[in-house]
Amino acid sequence: MEKIFSPNSIIDLGPANLVIVPLLNSNLDTTTLKVFEREHYFANPSPPLNDDQIAVYSICSSCYDQAVEDIRNLYEGWSKIDKTETTNVIGIHNQNPRILYIQFSHGERYFIYKRCLTINKDMVYEELFGKKQSLSRRALSSEDEQYLISKLRFMPKTKNAISFYAFKAHIRTRRHFAFSH
Repeated sequence: MEKIFSPNSIIDLGPANLVIVPLLNSNLDTTTLKVFEREHYFANPSPPLNDDQIAVYSICSSCYDQAVEDIRNLYEGWSKIDKTETTNVIGIHNQNPRILYIQFSHGERYFIYKRCLTINKDMVYEELFGKKQSLSRRALSSEDEQYLISKLRFMPKTKNAISFYAFKAHIRTRRHFAFSH
């Protein structure tokens, strides 16, 4: 059973238009932090029932302050993608027969598409340069992620690679990250 700390514990990320919502797990040693777009959170302010989160992080309760600071730094400058920008493929990486990676740019931003056949999911992360390894990939909103996945599926260089990595049923799963101390 999860409980939200209190309405006062919601952390606003200001210009990024995001909020961090902490939930205390029944295991008191861990805390779940969910990142939402501000408007999606306040449309349904019940975190256990609201599936519109951008990302979910499991953290050690003693690392709460550091994890919040790391997430704040990770999402600094976050914004929705500009759909008028052009998309360019940088590389297609398929060394693993169960996972396909596609690096691409959209305007001035860089992204990684990951298609994993083992767990049947597609994901897109924004690639951040100059950040430590654990904070170098930032999640997107569901809408932006689906837009970029659709765009890649219709690009000549990527549609064959994606179709080669087909899975039976498309199951949409959310990212779940963990911070270690």
